Amino acid sequence: MSLYSRNLILTLAITLVWSWTKFATNVNAQGLGNSPYSSLGMGEFYGESYSDNTGMGQSGVSYGSGFQVNNLNPALWVRNRFTTLDIGLIGQYKQIVSGNENQRNAGGNLGYVSLSFPVSPRWAIGVNLKPYSFVDYENTSTRNVPGTPSPAYYFTTGKGGINKASITNSFQISKYLSIGLETSYFFGNVRRASEVTLPLSASDFPSGSYTFDIYGVKAPIKLDATTAEYLVSVNDRTTYNDIGFRAGIAGRIPLRKANKLNLNLGGAYSFRNSLNGAQTTTFELSQNSFNVIAPDTIQNNLSGSLTVPEQYQVGASLEWPFKLVISADYSHQSWSKYRSFTNTTDNLQDVGRFHFGAEYLPRFTSLNYFNLVRYRVGFSTGKTPYMINRNEVNDTNVSLGFTFPMGRGYQNFLSLAMVAGQRGNVGSGVIRERYGRVVLGITLLERWFQKQKID
Repeated sequence: MSLYSRNLILTLAITLVWSWTKFATNVNAQGLGNSPYSSLGMGEFYGESYSDNTGMGQSGVSYGSGFQVNNLNPALWVRNRFTTLDIGLIGQYKQIVSGNENQRNAGGNLGYVSLSFPVSPRWAIGVNLKPYSFVDYENTSTRNVPGTPSPAYYFTTGKGGINKASITNSFQISKYLSIGLETSYFFGNVRRASEVTLPLSASDFPSGSYTFDIYGVKAPIKLDATTAEYLVSVNDRTTYNDIGFRAGIAGRIPLRKANKLNLNLGGAYSFRNSLNGAQTTTFELSQNSFNVIAPDTIQNNLSGSLTVPEQYQVGASLEWPFKLVISADYSHQSWSKYRSFTNTTDNLQDVGRFHFGAEYLPRFTSLNYFNLVRYRVGFSTGKTPYMINRNEVNDTNVSLGFTFPMGRGYQNFLSLAMVAGQRGNVGSGVIRERYGRVVLGITLLERWFQKQKID
């Protein structure tokens, strides 16, 4: 590999990482469009799959091709025999229906940046930066404030998310068995704002001083003989950071001689984690756009934590090398053990999910370009952590994926995954979301640490 190519890969990776970290740190919104469900728990999750596994129903914890990074299982990084730079972009379009209300929105983000390189034939190291979860919602409602006859208008918003930067060590401990450990640093912040517009008139209240309880905050309001509109705002900003671990194991069992058919088994386990947090809450009261009292800090850098429950994904696949892979996975996360910064459960439930997928390569040695394209299809179904009015919110989706070879010798790849699904059903206060998601991945392969031979 030339020094120019090596420097190009490193420069591209560092530039993307720096730019996205700067963006994620300074900009509140980093999600995939408005999602009411992201107001619960930690919000919505991006998942661990990259573009190739996304096209297979987010399955593939047991299989790694060696040409692209499989982030579902840390044990599979060692199968990448080339220095591999994987970059992914994600976009989503969504239709939200609640009763007679209908909304459409879209969003996008940088999905992941990964760099993997083999240190030795039995050891690979990788670094990875990706968003982990996001909060992005806006809700409005009308109801009475206790102690007032007038209706008040409530407006709640949430923006932000949690990201993770990881180092993965993956080892081939025998011919058919590998293990891996991912060490991650979680960081990010979430801002939640609650506003109440309260129209009060002299016909409802005599002139004087009153105190109203709004979002648990005592709001002192002085009324005169005129009608006034008051705006009460409570803003929370919570910053999170801590270390987490994820381990993986993968095995390959030859079923036919000459490596013509393999049975792959694999699993990954994310350990329970408690993210350190610091929360600052401010309070503002204004009348007709003018502050009634000076903005007040109710609590400043209050220490707390957020409990992320353990998760595991196990799976098996049948592999006809360089031809066909059929995979089936099951994932589970114990969200009933979740605890928020305020030590609430948010009524979350345990999640179990099934993933199925297939990948087909027509002819690895062909000179026909389309015979070198990898085609994927997938299906995934299961629960979400959310429980609305004692009704479970399920999610089901189908996916298609393609990997197109490109560059000199077709040693680089452009991957595209498309997902269409539905979450929730209309009725009983449950919100229905129909979504279309696209993941675009770019994979660059080069050889590092290779001794040059002189004839």
